[in-house]
Amino acid sequence: MPPLRVASALLYGFFLRCPRCHKGRLFRRRFQMRIACPLCDLWFERASGEITGGMGINAVVTCLLMVTLALVFAFTPRLPVGLAIIALIIVGGVFPIVFYRSSRGLWVSFLYLTGNHDEPD
Repeated sequence: MPPLRVASALLYGFFLRCPRCHKGRLFRRRFQMRIACPLCDLWFERASGEITGGMGINAVVTCLLMVTLALVFAFTPRLPVGLAIIALIIVGGVFPIVFYRSSRGLWVSFLYLTGNHDEPD
């Protein structure tokens, strides 16, 4: 598979567009995902447990962000410890909610790229 196609599908998924036609929207409302693309009929998540893939992406990215921030705060000696802890708590609580839709979009792109969107439940 060409690297440009992979990057394109992942980018469109991240920005909540269909990885196949690049025009259909993945979500109806804030947290309500469509079953299929309204334009090209690509099934976004055919199997019942596929929501966990997006949740896994969200968890991994959130953990990487938290570890990175903790290391930055650890090597910033002038930053008060209390402020660093409050910042980590806020980021750890808000980021997964904000990143949820994009993580689901990335998972849809992954399913599209691997061909797993065609397999029945």
